[in-house]
Amino acid sequence: MLPPPKARICRFAGNLFLMFAAIVALGIPSGGIWPGARSHCEDGGCVWTMKPALLLEEDDRASVMASGDAERAFDAHVARPIVRLGLVGVDLVESGPFAMLLLGVGLALRRLGGRGEGTFARALPWLRRASIAAILWAIARPVSDSLMAMLLAPGTPSGARWQVSVDLVEVGTALMLAIAAYATVWALEAGVRTQQDLAEIV
Repeated sequence: MLPPPKARICRFAGNLFLMFAAIVALGIPSGGIWPGARSHCEDGGCVWTMKPALLLEEDDRASVMASGDAERAFDAHVARPIVRLGLVGVDLVESGPFAMLLLGVGLALRRLGGRGEGTFARALPWLRRASIAAILWAIARPVSDSLMAMLLAPGTPSGARWQVSVDLVEVGTALMLAIAAYATVWALEAGVRTQQDLAEIV
């Protein structure tokens, strides 16, 4: 059990993570409702605009925005219900694991700042779940990028095509860090179980 000041800090941090997890989860449908939404702020205030072409990678975006007809055709493609639903699915693939990561960390911090004995042991399972979510998130990013490109490609001048977008350095780094976190939590859980077994024997 942590001293009361540290326990309060852990609970406060845990609540922040839970709040951000809820924001990420609630924001998943926004990709299909407002595709390409952006804000532009000046002295007179902020203006929200919806420009679906911003969802495209640089080359496709340039070809779409080079022609008014091409941009209107792309906007019509994105306006199709099946495409809007697909955008929600793509956001779910990418943001779902991230929301679970934030949720796991938040609940672990809440358990760590709890009362009574064994707070550390109660926090570890949620940290393990958070590390699994981190592994899934590292894999989900290139998957969602590829799905996004293939979903939007039929509305571009180049037309429908298969496309796989993978940054091996970015994915490899994120995956190694997530696996390291999982291994650390696994080792801590094993240590706690051993300590509990020894305490029962004694």
